[in-house]
Amino acid sequence: FTHPFSRAQQTFPLLPAGRSFMKISILSISAAFSTVPVLAVSASSFWPPSDELSDDSSCVDIGLDGELAPYRQSLTLPNTYQNSYSDTIFHPLFTSSSLNGDVTDDSLTKAVIFIHGLAGDANTYFCDGLDISPSDVLVISPWFGDAQVSADDWGGANSSDSSSWTSTYWTSSNWVKGGDASPDPSRYTTSFDVIDVIIQQLADLKKSGKYKNLERVTVNGFSAGAQLASRWSIFSPYANNDSELSLDFTVRTIVADGSSYVYLDSTRPDDSCVTLEDTGTTHTCSSFSVPSSASSCSSYNGWKYGLDFTELSANVYLEPYASDSDLLDSQVSTYVSNPEVYFLFGDKDVCNCNYEGYSNPQISSTCYPTHTSCTPNSFGGTLNDVECCDTYPDTGSSNALAVGCEEMVQGSNRLQRGINYMEHLNNLGGNVTYGFFEGGHDNAAFYASDLFDDW
Repeated sequence: FTHPFSRAQQTFPLLPAGRSFMKISILSISAAFSTVPVLAVSASSFWPPSDELSDDSSCVDIGLDGELAPYRQSLTLPNTYQNSYSDTIFHPLFTSSSLNGDVTDDSLTKAVIFIHGLAGDANTYFCDGLDISPSDVLVISPWFGDAQVSADDWGGANSSDSSSWTSTYWTSSNWVKGGDASPDPSRYTTSFDVIDVIIQQLADLKKSGKYKNLERVTVNGFSAGAQLASRWSIFSPYANNDSELSLDFTVRTIVADGSSYVYLDSTRPDDSCVTLEDTGTTHTCSSFSVPSSASSCSSYNGWKYGLDFTELSANVYLEPYASDSDLLDSQVSTYVSNPEVYFLFGDKDVCNCNYEGYSNPQISSTCYPTHTSCTPNSFGGTLNDVECCDTYPDTGSSNALAVGCEEMVQGSNRLQRGINYMEHLNNLGGNVTYGFFEGGHDNAAFYASDLFDDW
């Protein structure tokens, strides 16, 4: 058996060298878990384990077999919270080079973690990442999936006693806010922990000399992945490049086109900053206050949208912050001053099909693209007999922009919400780096943008 991660064995096409990738860091893992092994898996006939991974077109387009068997690995997770569960829990992921310590590659200088959106299509994000990455970049895409699989099903770990290993999975979208894996075993790990463990593993591989020239690790998330990345970057010591971790590389987070953000106090943009229309990239917001709708939208500042942890549930990672206001204040201060968190927004990500009174741009290519049929469409209407689409081209069939009261107090569309959040962070003393790419809700345009390249 020839190890699939041998550099000489790689067959995926690479873009010209020169792309610059961001680095990021994640929550500190105790020293006791600093050498958690990552075990490679071999090919199997099992595929796909979930409909989330059924679309292999992005992988086939770059010449890879859709099952991606040589790139699947099982990341074993430490029992950080001292759960009574005794068997091994692993997280399924895709990686362009082995994370289990059996490969030495001095050419790797960057690692980029691509976090998928709500559709759970980690295979697509992995192959898209390969397609835009030069040869000195290690591409990793964890799967925060909706199905629990065994190590044998995922491909078979390099261990004689892995038959009882089971994977993390999430039966809801709780992973986008760092939530506990579902539901068995309970309180064992979280989506935040998964990112932390990946980064710690990379740090161990650098220290061991396997990837000794690794300089940066970047976590990037688009759409729901942006929600996970942005929330994780607030609390993880890895994302904040905590000096006590001695990572020996820089960690950066890049966030693109999230549907909502975590505000760090109880204020939100004033009504004048939340007009029901496309306000463009020149939009500004200088006034913030407790929203007038707070009494009728009591959850507007609850976790996921704010730092009110009163009703926090299924998130063991955040429990220390919920019970210690000083610890929380210190963490918020660290995040606001972190220069390694970047934001990118699509300049045409301005559509809203399900909020009454919103005025969508009457432009076919923006909110009414041909050859689409997006639902639900309660208030977006049609243009030239084409239904309103607010999440195109990420999907041409679903309108996924969240329009609950918690989201709408942040802005009326994704672009407006993003700019409002930048103003919020700057008002708190931050010096946020952000920019725009040309496109709508388009992860391919995000990756192809000059700023993503530069960052």
